[in-house]
Amino acid sequence: MLFARRPALLFLACLLGLTLVSASGAEAKEPRPEKIKRLDSAHRIPDEATWHRLAARTESSAFARTEVVKFLVDLESRRRLWFTDTERYPYHYYFAAERLSGPGRPVKEHDLFNTFEYRDPDRRFEMGTITHYLDSDIWTVELSSSDTLSGERILRLQETLRDALWIGDRLRFRPLTDLQERNIASVRDRLPVATTDEVFAGIRYQPLTTGRSFGYLRTVRGPLDPATVRADQILVLEQLPEEIPVNAGVISTELQAPLGHIAILCANRGTPNMALRGAADRPDWQALEGKLVELTVGPQEFSLRPAEPAVAQAHWQKRRPKSIRVPQLDPAEIRLLDVNSLRLKDTRFAGAKAAQLGEASRIKGLRTPGGFVIPVAHYLAQVSACGALDGMAARSADTAFAADAKVRAGWLEQVRTAIEAHPVDPQLVEQVAARIRATAPSSRWILRSSTNAEDLAGFTGAGLYRSVRLKAGASDADIAAALRGVWASVWLQGAFEERSWHGVDHTAVAMAVLVQPFVDGATANGVAITANPFTEDRPGFLINAQVLGGSVTGAGGNEIPEQHMIYDFTDQFEFELLSRSSRNGGQPLLTEDDLRKLAPALKKLHSHFLWRWPGPANAVDVEFLIAGEDRQVVILQARPYTVSYKRLKVE
Repeated sequence: MLFARRPALLFLACLLGLTLVSASGAEAKEPRPEKIKRLDSAHRIPDEATWHRLAARTESSAFARTEVVKFLVDLESRRRLWFTDTERYPYHYYFAAERLSGPGRPVKEHDLFNTFEYRDPDRRFEMGTITHYLDSDIWTVELSSSDTLSGERILRLQETLRDALWIGDRLRFRPLTDLQERNIASVRDRLPVATTDEVFAGIRYQPLTTGRSFGYLRTVRGPLDPATVRADQILVLEQLPEEIPVNAGVISTELQAPLGHIAILCANRGTPNMALRGAADRPDWQALEGKLVELTVGPQEFSLRPAEPAVAQAHWQKRRPKSIRVPQLDPAEIRLLDVNSLRLKDTRFAGAKAAQLGEASRIKGLRTPGGFVIPVAHYLAQVSACGALDGMAARSADTAFAADAKVRAGWLEQVRTAIEAHPVDPQLVEQVAARIRATAPSSRWILRSSTNAEDLAGFTGAGLYRSVRLKAGASDADIAAALRGVWASVWLQGAFEERSWHGVDHTAVAMAVLVQPFVDGATANGVAITANPFTEDRPGFLINAQVLGGSVTGAGGNEIPEQHMIYDFTDQFEFELLSRSSRNGGQPLLTEDDLRKLAPALKKLHSHFLWRWPGPANAVDVEFLIAGEDRQVVILQARPYTVSYKRLKVE
């Protein structure tokens, strides 16, 4: 996902040298010429050649490896059908205003056109898109997510289009929203339908962070050992790890959670990241194992090819990011403070996660779990008492330590062991236990990391640190062990390497602990970003959700989240389904009512935080739950996020 991250998308064959190779390794058709003579419009598409003269491969598509042609049916001209040059006219309005507006029949202004022509029963036009999903060879008719066309009218439109296309009965209607599903219920026995699940099953290629990089190709069979990863490696991963150190590029053989920790880390680093089913078994890529290659991840295509050392070296010299300065620590505050009392300035002692959740609790109408924070002073006391960081300056100056990740891994393990072996101040443990007993003694609790080196603008630190759960009625020993586990995660290798890459001073980092009760009655967990990662032209929010117990941020495999786009227009929100959850039997996880509650909450968070954060953030990364009999939205986390709209074409 892109950001330039992309949610789950389709596969495009890879150019290697001069040969185009498909995912199976078989030779594919040569691409059509770039200088093909375009058609401005047509009333019929009688063959594939005509299709290519009209079709576009849009960089703002939610699915890769697709070709699209826009169409309009002019109901005031005896249902005259227009297929348009979709490269020239990416929106229906552009064609209608230029070609179909005239004296006595003017086309409305753009905003009115969108409101009227997609929603009003007495509209002039019926409009949509013909989409060809290339790898699954599925052809669909798709309406705008805002379109309210009735089932009978959709059926008639489908028949009109089928008769005008050379593919005939291969054309099927794909509903994008719950409303469109309801509208076609009465005609479904007569209307050929392609479901979202069917389209999603054909996904081969999923670009998440687009871009170009150079590195030595390394295929990892089985689990990844983080200590073996180098910054100049492009990794082909059979399994998605929980953490991944800085590298030159990621190619997973499993689809990824688009808003998962690996995807967020790669987006934050600007590291090209993609999924490609069967990537580890491609003969053409196996021939490049251990060699210097150039990886390009584009919104529709990708390439992996041999690279020249001089070109790679020049790229590497420009790659390293500017150093990140983390908020200065305030070790004077030692009280256990209610999270709802915190504000952004309290990051100095409460860490960014706790401070930003406290800030979010100020927003009228938002629900958060509450809880309290254990300030950084207690972590600093634990580290000082156990001597875990004694001799760190000498370590940092050691050339072997700087050069060898395995040497660093050994020392980091010693640091974590020292922190976890040392007793916690009994007075602190008693204070924490007393707060838990006074707040929700019969509830489970979770201790979450909240450092001053995560959840920052330009440095999200997604998944770098650890959270630890506490069972209901946890003993003092359980609480002490949980505290030590969260504190020690400051020195996980993934966290250390990430901070090093971004030039963060490790001695300036400390861990506060956000202590929260579990939310009763939760049925779904989710992550959202308050921007449309596909295009700036259509404001919206991307939602990933999973059933409780499933991971929406972790490794992939068969773990596919439910995905929605919520479009944020001035007068109302509109919803588009991108995929169903792999854990919910094909049934909806988030209802339309859930989305209608979630959308204004996300909009409030976006409006509240964006002007308060420094730097490049243009969106909020939000973690939420759907909970209770009334299915309320509960906000668990809000942090800055940057969506990149730079698009990279693959030649």
